[in-house]
Amino acid sequence: PLIYVRTWEDARLERMLAAVGSKAFSQSVPVYVWSTTTGLRTIDGKSVPKTEDPIAASDYMMQESGTAIYQMCDASLLLQDPKICRKLRDAYQAFKNNYKTLFLSGPDATIPTTLSREIFSYSLRMPTIPELATLFNETVAAQKGAVNKLSEEDAEEFPKAALGLTLDEARIAFGKACLGRKEITIDAVKSVIEEKSQLIRREGILEYVPIDFGLEEVGGLANLKRWLEARSRFFSKEASMYGISAPKGVLITGVSGCGKSLCVKAISKYWRLPLLRLDMSRIFGAVHGTPESTMNRALETAEAISPVILWIDEIENALAGSREGDSGITNRIFSSFLTWMQERKATVFIAATANQIDLLPAEFLRKGRFDEIFFVDLPSEE
Repeated sequence: PLIYVRTWEDARLERMLAAVGSKAFSQSVPVYVWSTTTGLRTIDGKSVPKTEDPIAASDYMMQESGTAIYQMCDASLLLQDPKICRKLRDAYQAFKNNYKTLFLSGPDATIPTTLSREIFSYSLRMPTIPELATLFNETVAAQKGAVNKLSEEDAEEFPKAALGLTLDEARIAFGKACLGRKEITIDAVKSVIEEKSQLIRREGILEYVPIDFGLEEVGGLANLKRWLEARSRFFSKEASMYGISAPKGVLITGVSGCGKSLCVKAISKYWRLPLLRLDMSRIFGAVHGTPESTMNRALETAEAISPVILWIDEIENALAGSREGDSGITNRIFSSFLTWMQERKATVFIAATANQIDLLPAEFLRKGRFDEIFFVDLPSEE
């Protein structure tokens, strides 16, 4: 009866519900959308009078006969009102026997304890590559006077570059990439990457790191280079078709100032994967909410953009032991991060660096969390 959908994309959810209402059942089911500015309206834009107030809209939903699907936007604001929460509990009782469903949508909301047993919570994933590819093809087709010079392989790079964006953000990014071009070539993908990097910077938790040098410019480190070369195609379509899993990550430790961070950047260019830097000081600074919620958002963003390299610099300073007076925050973040490292399904390759590896707990270093640990020593004469 009640489903909370965590998403920034109200319009995308509306289109999905419209498809469900028209195709998923033996006969079409009406779909209504509510917002505080428009009140209740049907998918084709017909308004239901005097339903701008959420209580009045809920009464209409409960009194209307027949099966229906409803969507209420801005759930994070609605769930702060005890009276609306009580009305939603009433709606749950009214809906459960007559096949009505109410979808509450919003980017983030804490479900009150009074509603925790009635609401099913679901996170709507960011748009997939097929969705983004369709949008990109539509954008290219709409560019009058521009010649499409993209090969099939080149065209696949654009939806990959837009992973982690909403459909509206991707539409803007693709439009900027194609705008004013007489020929659409692979060079346009740089504009999509730049647009995404700006959005990541706006979040303020992760940092998109541009790369201007490659592995061939790193001296020595033959063991690391052989390891990377042997796994260079593990992120390809062919590898996934054969059931070969991509590596999970490496930990690079050693003497301070001898090229650990340089290696991480070089890996990004060699494997042609975007590089995101996770600044743990921003996590514990709690500028964007609680440290736990900030960490979760950072990891969800990395998963949405995958395949990607997630760089954590000097990780021992952030995760080694508890901080005095932090009420166990460090331990909770460390525990959830360990679980995510072990259980994640998305292709997020973790590249961590540490100056003092002995400060890290043993459970952080075992196989399954990192594929390998490399030591960077003082350079030899060569």
